[in-house]
Amino acid sequence: MREGKAAVYHFTDGSQIRPVVYQKELERLKAFAHNVGYDEVDVFVDKTLRKCDQIQLEQLMENVQAYKALILKDFYHLRKNTGICMSELVRLSKSGIQIHTLEDGGFCFTEPPLKQKRNIAVYYCGLEITGHSLDLQYEIMDLFIKEKTDWNLLHRYADLGGNKVDGNQKELQQLIRDKDQYDVVLVRSFGDIHWRTSKFCKIRHLVQKDIYSMHDEIYLPYEMEGKNNV
Repeated sequence: MREGKAAVYHFTDGSQIRPVVYQKELERLKAFAHNVGYDEVDVFVDKTLRKCDQIQLEQLMENVQAYKALILKDFYHLRKNTGICMSELVRLSKSGIQIHTLEDGGFCFTEPPLKQKRNIAVYYCGLEITGHSLDLQYEIMDLFIKEKTDWNLLHRYADLGGNKVDGNQKELQQLIRDKDQYDVVLVRSFGDIHWRTSKFCKIRHLVQKDIYSMHDEIYLPYEMEGKNNV
């Protein structure tokens, strides 16, 4: 067993119709905490889906330094927005707090292998307003690849309808189908994959490749084994 305590966090819709459902989820999370090495856990539960009303999560974040690990069902339970979630994960990781999830594994941020040979695919998602937005983004990303890396650009994919509506990202689906052709996905920001944390994690597991965000300057490797450690 590991030293220190873990915090288990979960939220439910507050319904009293089937309270046994979230109680079972809590038991699963506590058992999961034990499996990753934590016998001593504190449980935090919010009985609302509204992030602004999740007081238990706020209290946990205010006192998170008291714990060695945070146990969640998935990363959506931490933050709804991908960019905010990533920032929170980086902050917690730098503070030495491990994060384990039942369904999304873990995010292990590492130094980007900029000077190692990698075949990469560029993905951009945004709204084409001026008619030149895509060209500008490609120029920025091409310059980064040329000046900062030894990477080999194989493919570019771009969706210009945004990712707020399901079905808009046709090129992203092609990126997933072509995943055996490249090693790394280069994006402007993680939110380009999808702004919703739950969607981002789902797509990440479909792509099964490392992702580098230029805006966040974060390299997110994808590991099939041992991915419950951050």
